[in-house]
Amino acid sequence: MSWGECVGKSGSWRRWGAIVLASAVSVGLLVLLFKDVDPKQVLLEAKKVDLRAFAWIYLLRAIAFFALIWRTRAIAAPLHTYRWPQATRAVFAGYFGNAVLPARIGELMKAGYLSRVGSPTPTACVAFIAVERVLDLVVIAIVALWVSFVVLNQQAGDSVVLFSLAAGTSAVVLFVLARSPQRVVEIARVAVRLLGARADALISPHIETFVEGLSALDTARRVFPVILSTLLYWGATVATIAIWPLAFGLSLPWYTPLVIMVFLSLGTALPSTSAFVGTYHYAAAAALHLMGVSRETAVAMAVFVHAATFIPWTIAAGLIIVMPLLKGQFSTRQGSLRPSTAPEPTT
Repeated sequence: MSWGECVGKSGSWRRWGAIVLASAVSVGLLVLLFKDVDPKQVLLEAKKVDLRAFAWIYLLRAIAFFALIWRTRAIAAPLHTYRWPQATRAVFAGYFGNAVLPARIGELMKAGYLSRVGSPTPTACVAFIAVERVLDLVVIAIVALWVSFVVLNQQAGDSVVLFSLAAGTSAVVLFVLARSPQRVVEIARVAVRLLGARADALISPHIETFVEGLSALDTARRVFPVILSTLLYWGATVATIAIWPLAFGLSLPWYTPLVIMVFLSLGTALPSTSAFVGTYHYAAAAALHLMGVSRETAVAMAVFVHAATFIPWTIAAGLIIVMPLLKGQFSTRQGSLRPSTAPEPTT
């Protein structure tokens, strides 16, 4: 057997192993979610939703998507100026991939699309997404720390000061790192070498990829739209979650949306099947139950919200991706259909 065949079989086993693990996690969490819960009561709770109040979620979700599209253009700006339709299709390609495929394949679909329609290399496009994930991780970490202080009954003023200091420090650190990318690579490599040669070979390429994406943050002018779009995205996300208890007629603490956001972020980071089935539901229900919601109501909210948001937006994402392809697949000439060689529209 050749080396290529061995590598191919090894890669295939790893992929299948990842799929099996993701499926096991999703199924296991679904079993735990519905354990000792009356399905009839869950259905009755789901019927209590106020659809008029819930409709606001779609507007807020649209704002969140706009923020993601804006951020994609801002991060990629140093290497390529993507037009709004291109950035829109890239974001929805990522969303669609994550919704229908396991293991967050959508991230690679987004990077592949950006590379295909623009000048950046696939590695550079992966670097853009790596920076996005780090920015999101910083926001989640700050919110989690802030909420923990609030839940522990610290003074509101102290928690606001803590939140402001953490957010400001994170922004400054990212800016400094972007201004000295080579130094970041050198320091990171020294730290990784301490973990051994195997870890060095595994992690070092990803460090360079991430640093390449930091080029979007090397000036204050570039930092501002990236941070502003990130804050807009997470602000719209929190506002979206705030509609949940209102639509179900519940009165919960003001920080409930923040707690749910943190739980969902942690839950969807776990291996899962497409659309984060199981991980999303369990995380949402756990957060709601922590806030004092009954298990049946929490499960009903988690299941209803997931279906009512993922299904419509997945269909919309599919249409946004497919329609330009259908339009470019055939061109009408002299009343007949023949393959079109025209490039994808950029406006």
